[in-house]
Amino acid sequence: MQAVKGERAGLEGFGMDSFERRKASFFRRWGWKFLPFAQTDPLPHPRLMVPHQKEEVVKLVDLIREGDLVTFVVSELGMGKTTLCKYLSEVLPLQDPQLLTVFVPAQSVQSPEQMLRILLNRLEIEAGGDLTEEFEKFYRWHQAYPASKLVVFVDEFPELDVRVAEMIRALADLRNITWVLNGRKDQILGYLREHVPSLLSRKRYMLEMRPLSLEEVRELLLLRMAWARGETSPRGDSLLPFTPSSLRRIHRLSGGVPREVLRLASEAVYSAIEKNATKIEASLVGGRKRRSSRKKVKRRPRPRRRRVGKRRKKARRFGFFGR
Repeated sequence: MQAVKGERAGLEGFGMDSFERRKASFFRRWGWKFLPFAQTDPLPHPRLMVPHQKEEVVKLVDLIREGDLVTFVVSELGMGKTTLCKYLSEVLPLQDPQLLTVFVPAQSVQSPEQMLRILLNRLEIEAGGDLTEEFEKFYRWHQAYPASKLVVFVDEFPELDVRVAEMIRALADLRNITWVLNGRKDQILGYLREHVPSLLSRKRYMLEMRPLSLEEVRELLLLRMAWARGETSPRGDSLLPFTPSSLRRIHRLSGGVPREVLRLASEAVYSAIEKNATKIEASLVGGRKRRSSRKKVKRRPRPRRRRVGKRRKKARRFGFFGR
């Protein structure tokens, strides 16, 4: 028993047990089952990352259901375009059995053949043969199932090999195939203009994701905290444990970028726990230093060379040694 007590005392000396207890107490106080602002994937709903621009998202979904289009989801980093595309690729087939979706990260595709095989596998068609044969299989599926629609989400489209983009240009001519290409706006437009301008001319819609306003940051935090409580909607308008001043600081420091909003909110929660605070004031936002994952290696000091001659000359100049 004494050994166990000593071990616990040692852990508490490092602040491990006490921090976890304070963390559990903080979460219980606000009814959280987990940290609301953790950037987990996948999310049960895109509003937990992108609570705004509902009308634009609805328009995008309506166009996808119509088929026969190339559309773009563009934004700067951290705005939630990948989260939105992943969610749509999972949910759309549940709402409409005629919609078949596939989410393809551009970095995972190295050749046109590989892209065609990914699509054929999604259609449950055996892949094999050269590019021409696989293209013919894809075309026959299109003729055999005219009511079905294939929706292909390509994540970070500008990272695709140009040969794959050219093949997408050829497939875009087929009916009932929708391509949703995402990436940073300047990169995706520059890539298309340089390599496949005809694909750009087939654009029917571009959803440009914009930064969150102050009110939208507030809505995101409320939705996240409701999610952590196991609820589908917020309880009233109370933003606690965040204060109005901490909300304004999160908005200002994040620039309205959802990923940064969540990072700042997470760090503020841990700062409050460390300081044993019940509310998150503005002073707790943005002040927590990130711990580096790289271990510091102590370097052995280099032995200093004795440069007697020069030191003697300099010493003589200042009169330390006699002439």
